[in-house]
Amino acid sequence: MIRFRSKIRRVLGPLCTAGLVASVSAQSASDSLAFQQYLDSLGVSRESLEAKARSTLMFGGSAPVSFSGEARLKLQYHQFSDSSASYVKDDNSWMQANWEGNESFIRLGMVARAGRNAVLWSKIGFQNTLPGGMKRSGSHYENLVPGLHDKVGNPAVIQEDMCAGMYLRTVPASFLLRLGSIIWTEASPFTIWKAQARMFAWEYLPFEVEQPISRYFEYNLAKGERAGRAAWNKKAFQGINLESVNLPGNLYFNFLYGTSERIDAFERDAIDFASDLALADISNEAKTSGINNTYQHVLHTRIAANELIGRITPGLNYVGVNISNDLLKNSQFLKTFHMSNAMQGVPGDSIAFYREPKVFSLDLRGPANDKLSIHGDIAIGVVESTLVQYDGTFNQRNRRYTVDLTRSLDTIYKYREWKSVSKPRLAAYLRLESQYGLPIRADLAYVQEGFYSPYSFANKSDLFYPIGANLVGPGAFAGGEASPYTQNLAGLNLVVSPKMSGYGHMRFTYGNHFQLGESTDALYFPYRLNGQDLFTLFHSSYNRWGNDLLDVSLTKKYQKRLGDESYYRGGSNVLGPQAGGLRSAFLSMSESFVPYENQADADSNSNEDYRTNLRNPCTFVPKHQKFSFNAEFDVSYDFGPMLGYSREIFLGAYGALNGVSKSFMPLTFSDKSENTMLFGSYLRIEPAIALSSKFYLLEMLGWENWKSQKAYMKFDRSMEADLVKYTDYDHVFTDEQGNATNRLDAVLNVPIDYRDFAVGIGFDWDMLSRVGLHGRVKWMKHKDVNWAPNSWSTPVVSTEIKMWF
Repeated sequence: MIRFRSKIRRVLGPLCTAGLVASVSAQSASDSLAFQQYLDSLGVSRESLEAKARSTLMFGGSAPVSFSGEARLKLQYHQFSDSSASYVKDDNSWMQANWEGNESFIRLGMVARAGRNAVLWSKIGFQNTLPGGMKRSGSHYENLVPGLHDKVGNPAVIQEDMCAGMYLRTVPASFLLRLGSIIWTEASPFTIWKAQARMFAWEYLPFEVEQPISRYFEYNLAKGERAGRAAWNKKAFQGINLESVNLPGNLYFNFLYGTSERIDAFERDAIDFASDLALADISNEAKTSGINNTYQHVLHTRIAANELIGRITPGLNYVGVNISNDLLKNSQFLKTFHMSNAMQGVPGDSIAFYREPKVFSLDLRGPANDKLSIHGDIAIGVVESTLVQYDGTFNQRNRRYTVDLTRSLDTIYKYREWKSVSKPRLAAYLRLESQYGLPIRADLAYVQEGFYSPYSFANKSDLFYPIGANLVGPGAFAGGEASPYTQNLAGLNLVVSPKMSGYGHMRFTYGNHFQLGESTDALYFPYRLNGQDLFTLFHSSYNRWGNDLLDVSLTKKYQKRLGDESYYRGGSNVLGPQAGGLRSAFLSMSESFVPYENQADADSNSNEDYRTNLRNPCTFVPKHQKFSFNAEFDVSYDFGPMLGYSREIFLGAYGALNGVSKSFMPLTFSDKSENTMLFGSYLRIEPAIALSSKFYLLEMLGWENWKSQKAYMKFDRSMEADLVKYTDYDHVFTDEQGNATNRLDAVLNVPIDYRDFAVGIGFDWDMLSRVGLHGRVKWMKHKDVNWAPNSWSTPVVSTEIKMWF
């Protein structure tokens, strides 16, 4: 009986299952038919819908949580020759890792899809520098650890950056919210903007995005520029950023509130707060807590209407800086202004100030038609200054204000404050790009004196440089970043780009600019050829970021050409930004000097001592209305097809002439003219060959020369033997009989004639999927023709690996 029942179960089970399947199939067929009819009514095929669904499954688009990241490691070696200048060897470390110090060693990102209309993401990056171990001699360093290349005195520095955000999508509007750092944003040329610098294939940058090596060479050699979507006009901030992805009416807005790097770089009243409130003069762990000035807050907004006027987009922009009132109680702020007044020996009240610039602009951008595009920006800026009057106690004996920092600052100083708003200053810019016949681009700029917009592409400081010469790529120069213009300037830059058959580009550029009125003759010029590598060889971070002169914390000093040597900044008692000498800044190196009219003025300035202060410049520094010209050629071509080679064989060349003069000068080829203040020439050649689609071999050959007849140096009597050995001067500190005189120092005319050379070979290799290896071997030399002790030479060998996962 049991066996009979078991047999019945074995038969009925499959029959019931078959019946159920048949019933479900019939229902499924009915639903499938209804679904197909629904798709047909929408004009959508089953195959296209299935492909979209599979793509989200295959590539993780439907995964609730996903991770990605990138990692980077760079090693570098160099060794200055024995005959090199003493100052370069005083901060010399032979091996470094991740020489930048602000690129990520590893960055991790996470994306969480909370729903079909909301996506959350976050990232964290760990940045590090291993600057190597080198201990300088001297009792000051005996109690410090080896590796004295950072403020904390440690051979390893690790920082982190964190950012999080959310995409929120709805039917009428979508938004992107970002919080933390680093937030990259842009608005318009005179509010928040970075100009596109000429890119070269040799400098493989720490922030190169994931791309095939062939694409990298396309941008940096074949095209020689990044335009359109590849362009990077953004600047970095930290804070909260809300940006629209799409809005009704084709509108757009961008809102930012946060902090940024200090805006007072290259100002006489600059203070390096560096995100460490009230701790600007110390050298311990707190100093490395960040790059931003947390007293300084930025408010930015942009509202635009996409393609409102045909295909042209108008936009309204605002950027303003607000300073926390807590700054008034910061000891470094007080020292800066009190010491500058005390230097005059003026007892009684002292007046301090801080600036809060506000800039409004209207810009238009886009194609007027298929052959003409425009980008224009007109801005009005004001500077709201807060002036503070302190009632301090002045000590006549040591000519300083008494500051007892053990007591509450509120009990030491009584002060009153009031506001002052500058006259509105105007700036206008227009770029026209024409494809009618010969492709031409014209850039016209007009920037009034005193226009102060710290995040724009017009430098705000009272200085001048050869326009078009700041080829420092993404680096910082003269207190700005990729700033093609300065305040108090107008002019035209014309670029002609003849069309070429084949793969490559050709561009010829000529520009002429002039100051609208006279200004201090403080001139800056960048080290275009070897500046980035020279930057990597100095790791005394106190002076590494352009805060002060390169040798301010070194035992050995650079024998510099004189600038305005009369002003010492308060607090840290270092020379102001118009002093002569070398300055290191992010990814670059530059030098400054004043082209004095004669030896007497240069000598008088260097002996001013305490007669000048923050608001009253030295009267011996000359002032002129200055003019600048630039003439450039830029060409690159793929000779592979011509030579019967199946892959690319590039030959790229760039050359430039730059000059600064006291009168209009369309072109010159030397510094001999009485009106010429500074003259520069530059030539760079980059051949490259693709051995495969994933391996490129690259060479580099370069020459750079800066000249000025109007440069002066100061010597003390201990340098008498060097003067006789390296110059035509003799008997400076002795009479004709060789007897010592009473003269302690001398200011002498020593013209600038710097000749820089570079030759190198390297490779870029996509060694694995999403893994790149990059190597460079370079020999570089700097020759100061008229003062040989400043010369140096060194090889630089570097290798870098980057990976994405």
